[in-house]
Amino acid sequence: MKVIVALLVALVSASPLNAIELPATGSGALARELQPFLDLIPVGKILEISKAYLAQDKEFQIVVELLRSNESKQWVQEVEEEVAFKKMLDYMQNNGLDIKLLVNRFNKALGIPSVVSRIKTFFAPHIMITGGIEGYVQDIGSLISIDEYEQLYEEKIANSQVFKDFVHEMTSAEHISLYLSIFSNKHYQNLAQQVGDIGVNRNYFEASVPLILVVSTVT
Repeated sequence: MKVIVALLVALVSASPLNAIELPATGSGALARELQPFLDLIPVGKILEISKAYLAQDKEFQIVVELLRSNESKQWVQEVEEEVAFKKMLDYMQNNGLDIKLLVNRFNKALGIPSVVSRIKTFFAPHIMITGGIEGYVQDIGSLISIDEYEQLYEEKIANSQVFKDFVHEMTSAEHISLYLSIFSNKHYQNLAQQVGDIGVNRNYFEASVPLILVVSTVT
């Protein structure tokens, strides 16, 4: 279940945060099975809180700057070059989810203008935030019902062969190795070292980095 939640976060990260209707390909079966999970995510509220953090929180601003850096881009590119990653995309593409369209949108968004000018010109209405990366994880986590996710997961496992096959594929040894390699990558480790140097808890950074990475491309 943890791997599936992580993958869904990655799907959200690959999608425009204001429109996460999963695009279908072929039969569209996998897109239909995953859409209900994304429907449980309050995207508008997540974007609102993210904007508030970017406007108000210095620690969050520094992390966003790091995730707009060449180090971050090299990390993403190296992950995408992994054979296991390409095979995962092929699996999803062939089973009814146009994942390559989503990844291409995300990649295009990574070529955004300079970090400094975007942060200096950013404006958002004042929202009460907990503060820091740990606070960001807590504030976003409070918006999502794990119980609803688990209930939907169990329902899909019991009733959908497409979803069962998807879970089996995503939890294979090859894909588990891919997930682990994402965070052992030297460019990610460099980023983690830099956020650690400014006092950010690495565990919270790892938990939030997919979402903050996409926030850095749309805010």
